[in-house]
This record gives sequence, structure tokens and C-alpha cells, in this order.
Amino acid sequence: MYTVKSQCLLDGQKNGTVLSASPLPDENFGSSLASSKGGNSAVPSSSISSMMGGVVGVDSTWKLFNEDSTSVEEGVVIFVTYQTGLVVKLIPNLEVYAQLPRPEGVREGSMPYTAWTCSTGNSSKEAEDRVSFLVIAWDRRVQVAKLVKSDLKEYAKWSLDSPAIGVVWLDDQLLVIPTVSGHLYLFTRDGVVIHQTNFSVAGSSGNDLISYHTYFTNVFGNPEKAYQNSVGVRGASVYILGTAHLIISRLLPWKERVDVLRRGGDWMGAFNMAMSLFNGQAHGVVDLPKTVDAIREAIAPSLAELLFSYVDEVFSYISIAFSNQIEKNGVTHEQSSGTNNVNLEIEEQYNRVGGVAVEFCVHINRMDLLFDEIFSRFVAVQQRDTFLELLEPYILRDMLGSLPPEIMQALVEHYSRKGWLQRIEQCVLHMDISSLDFNQVVRICREHGLYGALLYLFNKGLDDFRSPLEELLIVLRNSEQQRATAIGYRMLVYLKYCFLGLAFPPGRI
Repeated sequence: MYTVKSQCLLDGQKNGTVLSASPLPDENFGSSLASSKGGNSAVPSSSISSMMGGVVGVDSTWKLFNEDSTSVEEGVVIFVTYQTGLVVKLIPNLEVYAQLPRPEGVREGSMPYTAWTCSTGNSSKEAEDRVSFLVIAWDRRVQVAKLVKSDLKEYAKWSLDSPAIGVVWLDDQLLVIPTVSGHLYLFTRDGVVIHQTNFSVAGSSGNDLISYHTYFTNVFGNPEKAYQNSVGVRGASVYILGTAHLIISRLLPWKERVDVLRRGGDWMGAFNMAMSLFNGQAHGVVDLPKTVDAIREAIAPSLAELLFSYVDEVFSYISIAFSNQIEKNGVTHEQSSGTNNVNLEIEEQYNRVGGVAVEFCVHINRMDLLFDEIFSRFVAVQQRDTFLELLEPYILRDMLGSLPPEIMQALVEHYSRKGWLQRIEQCVLHMDISSLDFNQVVRICREHGLYGALLYLFNKGLDDFRSPLEELLIVLRNSEQQRATAIGYRMLVYLKYCFLGLAFPPGRI
């Protein structure tokens, strides 16, 4: 047994026929599922046929109108005629939330298409604090409204290049709008176009591109095409029903997008996409957690895999190119000069790969990948020194604040062989002392005469201003005159800065 309650919401004599009715989906089912099951309900369907003329007949067993419901969103529906949209709450008592007039510039007789979504920001929020979004695509005009409790306010609006023939939400951030011209648009709820594609099928024309009916007539008595229930969504797939075909358009998951770029040879595009994901700034992604920390945890293995694949593939390419070039030089009897040129070119290639690897690891804060897997790959191809020299600019820009002990030792030894002691001293001055192997770095500074760095280490790391001065006095007594003069001058400058309460070396905080 069931009962029927009837109440006039829209007078068909004044407002015209109800063209679309969309209930706000239950929070447990989500907007995507609701849309895929016909969020935009056409009037001719038997379950809503009693809405014709403005009278609503309701089966009380339908959950939407269940008077025992407690959710704020339950029972909210938008009804749209040719002239207006009416947002009402039907249970437990009738309450009109808003009346939305037809936007300016909309063609007389145009069909409206509507869809709801519920924001899924924080699942711990109470139901009363949840936010819902309503989108109305009407001819070339798109409106998004935000519903908080019983307050419906305009959120965004924009225009399309051609009339819309449907609208569906992918999630609470993204919506899809197909148009009569055969274009499929992916928008943010703010109206930003993320992607545009064409869903036309070969051999089909504009008239039979999408399934439609002509049950409705406009004010002039002419039939109007209505495309309700011809567009649906489930998950990240959009289904468009044609007269003789079904079109499925799928939003690629983030991992597949990166893989497509990688397989196409667009490594920089793949890295840019990965870094956008890491920053939480990627658009059009529906298969990732909501928080940045959770996103970073989810994509971490794929980021490492992307980096290793890039380094391995480019190293393989460099090896093949190097072998071919050496063979060619041997044939032309210019082996000596040709080999030198090839070596310089190959070193430049390794520099580029290493620069990308360092930049990427610094950006995603994965120094373990850089100093373990990536460093070992450079060592395996006899490019250890190239890798070490790549670190200097990042250290001086304070992007690399610390190095593992074995890397620090290798860097100092390499720079010492090159005679670049001043450069290694500058590197030490830019490092985070708390993260260094203090005893190792002090020993290195003593062995290589990096006294400016030694003073900095004792001052900054131990708050000890006396011990390094005593050590310099011992070195001064045992040094030749020219070196002793330089050390003595440095000691005087150091004492001056100490008495003035300034940090040494100059320029350090």
C-alpha cells in the first residue's frame, strides 16, 4: 500500500510545461552514479508524467520523498520550464529555495539540462555543513549555483560556442558538456576549460549525431529537440547515445596520462605533469586523494619509476650514439680530434640528464633517489665527476642543504684534484650543518686548508669561537711566510667580526 500527495508547484497555464526535473542525489550514492542513472529526467518518462501541467504526484515509498529522512539535501529538486527553474525541498514540508529565470540571450524554446553534485571535501563534516552544486546548461549559457543548507547562490557562469545538449558531473570539481556541434568540453566548476575534443562519428551528420526526441513544442508550436538521458557518466567515463552508435569518452587516470607522454617521447611533458600532481595543481584528475600529502604518498612509486625510466633510456641512447660516432670517426681517420669532440658532446648529454634528475629529485624532495639509484647509474657509465659537478649550483642556491658522507667525501676529493678549493669552501658555507657528518666535514676542511669553512662550522655548529682561532694560530706558526700572511689576515678579519658581533665569513647570517 502507498499513498499519493499532490501539490501545485508550477502552474502549466502560466509557466509552461516542466521540461526537466533533477533531484539532488543522495550523498551515499554520489553525483556520478546519480547522473549515470538519469539525473536529467525528461518529462515523458512514466515516472514523472504527472508533472505535466505543473502537478507533482509522489510515491511516498521513493526515498527522495521519504518523510523519515534526516539529511538536509534529501528531497531537493530543480524543475525547469521554458521560462524558469524552480529549486524546492519537498520533505518534510514544501520549501522553495530559489527561482532561477532563464538567462539573457537564450533562444526561445531551448532545452535546459541540469545536474547536481555534492562536495566531498571532508567526510567528517556533519550533513548540515555539506555543500552541493547545481549546473544548468541552457542553450549557449552555463550557470553553476552553490547550495549551502537552504541558501542557493550563483557560483559561476560562462558561455559556450554552440548550444549544449547535456551536462554531467565527473566529480565535485569537474563537469562535462557536449554540444550540438559535436564537441565535448571538460570544465572546472569555475568555468575553466581543461580539455576539448570532438565526439563526431564518421558518416553521421548533425541531425543524427545524438539521440533525441521531439515531444515538446515551443511557444510557436514548433517541435524542439530534447536530448535528456542521451548523456550519462559512470566513474571517469562519459557515455553519449547516438541514433545508431554509442560513444564512450574516458578521462585518462593520472598514471596513464604520464605513461602516454612518456611513450610518446615527451619526457619533459611527463615530468611537468608529475610535478603538477606532486604540487596538487593538476587539473582534470578524478582518481587521486583530496589532500596534497595523500596525493604525494599515492604517486611516490610512480615518480621514482618515471625518473629511472628516463635516465635508463637516455643513457642507452647516449651509449649507442657514442659507439656509432666513434666507429664513424675511425673510418674517416680523424679518430683523435673526432673522439675529443664526441667526448665533449657526450659529457654535455650526461649533464642534461643529470640536471633533469637533480631538479626533479629536489622538487619532490627525494634525495635518497638522487644519491643512491641515480648516482650509481652515473658511476656505472664512468660519469661520476659529471654528477658531482652538477650538485654545486644547487648547493649554492640553497636547494641542496646536505649531502651523504660518501658523496661529500667524493665531492671534496674531486674538487681538490681540480684545484677548486675555494669552490668547495663556498659549498660548505651553504650547507645545513645539523644534517652533515660534522666530524667528517671538519676533517676534510683541515686536510685541505678550508679555514673559512672551518671557522663557520665551529661557530655555527658548536657555538665555539675560540677553538678554531687556536687551531689557526698553530697552523700560522708552522706555515711559510706567504701562506702565514694570508692566514694572519683572515684571523684579524675573524677577530674584528667577533668583536662586532657579526657572523663570519662576511655575508653569512
